[in-house]
Amino acid sequence: MKNSRRNKQLKMILLVVLALVMSVSMAGCTSFDNFKMTFIDKSADKDSETIYIGVFEPQTGDLEDKGKDIIKGIELAHSMYDNVAGADVKLVYVDTQSSTDTARTAIKSLIKLKPSVIIGGAGEANSMIAGPYIKEARIPTITPSATNPLITEGNPYYFRVCMTSYQTGAGMADYAVNQNGLGSKSIGLVSVENDSSVAAAVKGFTEKTDQLDGDDHYIVMNTTISAAKPKLNKLMEKIKKSGVDAVYLPVGTEMADRVFSKAEKMGMTNITFLGTRGWTSSDFVDMMKKHPDIKVAFPSDTVVQANGSTTGTVTAETQKFLIEYANKYGDKDIPTEEAAEGYDAYLLAMNAINSSRSLKTTDIRDSLASIDNVRCATGVFTFDENGNPVRSVNVSKIKNGQIVSAYVTDTTTKAKNIKKLG
Repeated sequence: MKNSRRNKQLKMILLVVLALVMSVSMAGCTSFDNFKMTFIDKSADKDSETIYIGVFEPQTGDLEDKGKDIIKGIELAHSMYDNVAGADVKLVYVDTQSSTDTARTAIKSLIKLKPSVIIGGAGEANSMIAGPYIKEARIPTITPSATNPLITEGNPYYFRVCMTSYQTGAGMADYAVNQNGLGSKSIGLVSVENDSSVAAAVKGFTEKTDQLDGDDHYIVMNTTISAAKPKLNKLMEKIKKSGVDAVYLPVGTEMADRVFSKAEKMGMTNITFLGTRGWTSSDFVDMMKKHPDIKVAFPSDTVVQANGSTTGTVTAETQKFLIEYANKYGDKDIPTEEAAEGYDAYLLAMNAINSSRSLKTTDIRDSLASIDNVRCATGVFTFDENGNPVRSVNVSKIKNGQIVSAYVTDTTTKAKNIKKLG
C-alpha cells in the first residue's frame, strides 16, 4: 500500500517536472503559463469589477453527457484561473436541454445577463440557432465541440475550439494515404445525402487525397447513401467488389454498427473504416465491443491514451490539465475530449479578455480573433479569419476498449466555408 502511494506521488512529481521542462522548451510559442504571468499575475489598467462568462450548454436531454463533460472542463479551468485584470470571474449557466426550442430561449436569457464571453454549445443545431442572436448582441462566443462550418461562417463573433468537419476530413485523408499512417492505396468514399457537415468532411477528404495523389488515384470507389434509407446491402456489395482496404464512412454510431455487422458477416474485416469525431463518444466505444475484429480510425481531440500517457499533440498545458483534472475529479475519471475542449475554450476566453484594450465585448472579440500560437490542452491555437483553429489533426483508434492516439498530421489544415463546397 505504501509503495503504491509512493509510486503515485512519484508519478505526479515527474508529471509536474515534465510540464515545467516543456514550458521552458516551448518558449517560442505562447503558453497559458506565460500568459498568466504576463497578464493575470500583473495588475492591469482596467476597472475592478466582476466579469461574467456565460455557459450555454445542455445539462439535460440527449446531449447531457457532452454538455456536462464540457462544463467539467470549464469549471476546472475556472478553479485554476478565476481572476483576470484584477476582477473576479464568475460563470453563469443556461441549460439548452438538448432542444432547439429551449436553446433559442436559453441564448436570449443568457444575452440579457450581458456576459463578456459565452462558451457553447454542444450540438450543431443549438449552436446554429444561437448564432444570429450572438452576432446581433456582439458577444464573442466559443463553441468547444460543434464542427459544422456554417456555425462560424459569416459570424465574426463565433469561434470554435474543435476543428471543422472539412479539416477533420482532410486529416483523415492524410492518415489514410501517408505511409506513417495507414498507407492505403485503394480507398472507398461514402457520402450522406443532405448533410452539410458530411459534405464538408467529404470535400476535405477528397481535396486532400487529390493533393497527395501525384500519379496515383487513391479513391477508387465513391458512392452516396440516404440517411433514412441507406440500402446497406447494396453499399456493402459495392465496397466488397471494389477491393478497397479503407473506407471513409462519416456516419453516426447506429449506422456504423449496422455496417460493421454486415462487414463481419461478409468477411470484410481486412478493411479499416475511417470515421468522424462523433466516433469518440462513449456510445461508439461501447458499440465497438461487439465488433472486436473491425478496425476503425477517427479524428479526436483526446489528450490521454489508454495507458494513461498523453497523445502526440501534447503541450505543457496538456500536462497541467491532466494533473489538475485528476486532483479535482479523481484518478478514475478519465477526461473526455469534450472536457479538454471546454477547458481550452475557457483559457482562450481568458486570454482574449486580458489582451483586449478594454472589457467591451467588441474589443474582446478583436483580441480573440488575433490569438496566435497559444498552447492549450488540445493543441496550439491560431484562428483563421472565420474563427476556426488552424492546427494539426490527431487521429485515434480503439485499443482494448479505449481511445488511443495513432497519428498526428505533419501540417495544419485551414477550414473552408460551406459556400465554397459543392
